Parts: sequence; structure tokens; C-alpha cells
Amino acid sequence: MTAFSPLVRGYESGGRYALALTKRLAVRRARQRGAEAVLLLEDDCVLHPNLLGLLEMMELPEDWGILYLGCAHHLEPEPAAPGLVRIKKHGVVDNHAVAIHSRYYDQVLRAMDAHGKPDPGHPRASDRYLAALADEIPSYACFPNLAWQAVEDSDLAGMKYSSYEKGGTQKQLHDLIERTWERMYGRGDRYVRKEGDSKLALMFLTRGDVNLPRVWEGYVAAAPERVRVFSHPKDPQAVESGFLDGSVIDEHFETEWGSISLVQATLAMLREALEDESMTHFVLLSESCVPVRPLPEILRELDWNPKPRFKSRTLSETGQRQVSRATALPEVPNDCWRFQSQWWLLDRIAANWVARADYTEVFERMEIPDEAYFSTVLCLLGYPVDDWSTNNPVTWSHWEKDAGRPTEYEKITMEMMEKILESGSWFARKFPVGADIGKYGLHLPARAP
Repeated sequence: MTAFSPLVRGYESGGRYALALTKRLAVRRARQRGAEAVLLLEDDCVLHPNLLGLLEMMELPEDWGILYLGCAHHLEPEPAAPGLVRIKKHGVVDNHAVAIHSRYYDQVLRAMDAHGKPDPGHPRASDRYLAALADEIPSYACFPNLAWQAVEDSDLAGMKYSSYEKGGTQKQLHDLIERTWERMYGRGDRYVRKEGDSKLALMFLTRGDVNLPRVWEGYVAAAPERVRVFSHPKDPQAVESGFLDGSVIDEHFETEWGSISLVQATLAMLREALEDESMTHFVLLSESCVPVRPLPEILRELDWNPKPRFKSRTLSETGQRQVSRATALPEVPNDCWRFQSQWWLLDRIAANWVARADYTEVFERMEIPDEAYFSTVLCLLGYPVDDWSTNNPVTWSHWEKDAGRPTEYEKITMEMMEKILESGSWFARKFPVGADIGKYGLHLPARAP
């Protein structure tokens, strides 16, 4: 490199040239060996813990030439198949995990040989040269990403960084990613966030009717056109003439605490609630739950932050009991485990994902599967739980140390009410029949002065 030629063999720096040369050598070796395809992995690449399982479920188009297991999108891609998008010319950056079909080895090698070529009109980097071929070579990308870059020291950037969130979602151009999510998995218009868009399905998994029907009646009355009630009572006859009357779903399971039957009953409610295409969000509740935020406030917040809401922990963040429970399912990768409260809120995309697959035969082998099933299955299916959910509890409860169940409250003190409000939760439990929490009016819209 001289003062008259700042480029290194056609690249912006020695590091970029070395990276491109490494890729070209790998493609050449694959061509020499007659390999049908070659997968290039950079040393800072993080692979989804269920990568092989997800690739087995994917139907890759026969014409594929380049496949990105993960990348950052700069132009909005076109949905091609479940979990797969077709990218546009110059539409992506990053080559941390990219496969190339043998049909296009020679074309890729020529494109990455930048020495002596005129200004390409884009940064002189190997990932940009590859992305420039998308109109000539059928190029696809996994969506959401199944591979991303770890937070590492970068020789090229000269700093420790990653362009990706913990779950693999790119940090830049969030609106582009949201639109692609919606086009592939949602209603198509949900991310045009506006007042009145969200509608909430209240799904009650109960023994009988709710414990405090007047509280729920007052809650729903604030916006009845934007809420719908579904229920799966252990005894359907016990809800006749009560708050849940008329809401019982057709499918019924004999439920038992700590068994897979609770997951099966919940999935049945979720499937039936999804049949109502106007529902955007789905919250799971018990008979002892009460709302502690007015319905209009919750709906307004969902209009502007529509992500699922549940508090989850990874296997490394849990205690020995959860680790022991997970050992019953060795086929679930350790990094896919998420433990959450039984009581959660899902948006329509996450609800569709978890309802489309049935892992109940697998999870029935573990203890208390309802506290791990939904967030773990989402992760198994490739949903970036860590990026696309609000990691806060939707329902407050208080557990005494070594207690087998949450504390039940009949009389609510101001101190307890303050704890509930400080939690940021939208619902709370456990409150028996006759509990006085309704007197505080937490479930009712504030009256104008």
C-alpha cells in the first residue's frame, strides 16, 4: 500500500482484505472437494441453541444460491416461507454465518476478487460484495436470525461490540424489522400503532367462576368492545349465571395441579381465542386474579408496546430445583430453557407461534410444566424471547419462603396495595371470595375531578 493507493488489494484495509481472502480460500477448497455447498462461520458467531432442529423444519427453495443464517437488514426483505425471507440487492450486511451453493462458487469468487476493479459504489468489504449479488444469485436469510455476532473485540472496528441484541435481533432499523415481523407472522397492520388497535382476550383457567365477579364486571365495562372472555373451568356447571357464563370453550381437559393438563387446557383456550381475528393480545388468569390497572390504561399501553409480557429466567439464572426439572427433558437444549410464571400475556404473533406446535408429550415428563412450557417452546421455535418480550410480570403474587403456593389475601392493607402498585403488574392474585381489594377501585378508570 502506497500514499497513492490507500486500498489493500481492492479492500479498505488489511483486515478487510484478509477476511475476504479467508472466505475465498474456503470457497475454493469447497469447489476442489466437490462440496454441494459451503457454510462460512466467523469466529464470533453465536448459533441458535436449536439451530439444527429449526433448519430441519425449514423448506429452502430449490433455487437458493446464498443463505444467511443471520444478518442485519438494511432494506426490507420479502417473505419467502416460514422462517425465511428473500433479500434484495445491497439489502444486508454481515457474513458471520452464510452458506453458498456450488452453482455460484465461481461467481462469488469473482465478486470478492476486488483487486484492480473500479469503485463498486458501496463500501469495499466482503459482505457488501456478496450482498451486491442478490439480484443475480437467489439470496435468502433466516428470519428471525438463527445466528448472530457475539459481543467480542473486533479487529475491524477496534473495539468490543455487537450489532445484535442478546436473542439475535439487529439493533438498528427496528421499524424495518417490526414491519417484516408483521408481514410474515401478524395481521399486516399491527405496527401502525394507533389508539384503539389493541383488543384483549381474557383467558380464565379456573376451578369454577371468578372469586370477585363484581370487580371483573366493572373492569370490562370500561371498554367492553375491546375485550372478550374465554374460560376453561374445571367444573363448567359452576359458572352458570356467573361472570364466566357463556365464555366456556368447547374443548375440555380434566385438569390437575402440576400436570401437563394445565398446559393442554391453556392451549385449547389460546387456539379458540385466536379464531377471533380481532384479538391482538391474550392474557392467562385464574379465578383468584383481579385487575389492578384499569382496562383503558392497559389497552393504551398495548397500543404502543405490543410485545408479550412475562418474567422469565434462563436455566443459569434459576435454582437447583429448576435445573433438576430440566434434566427430565435432555432433548431440550440448555440455552432454550426459560422459566416463567404460569400467568403471562402474549401478543398475536407469539400466540400463533406457540399454538402451532404441540410439545405436550415432551413436557409431560417434567414437574410443573406450565411454568416453563410457553416461553421455552417459543425459544425452541426460534422466537427471540429475550428481545421480543417485556421481561416484567403481568400478574403480581407474593410467595412466603418455602411456601408451596402464593399467599392468599382477604383483607388488603395500604402497605400491601402499595407493593402491588410498585410492582408495575396489571393483575394480582390470590384473592378469595369476599376479599376487599375491590374497595380501592384499582380496576376502575380515574374519575374526572
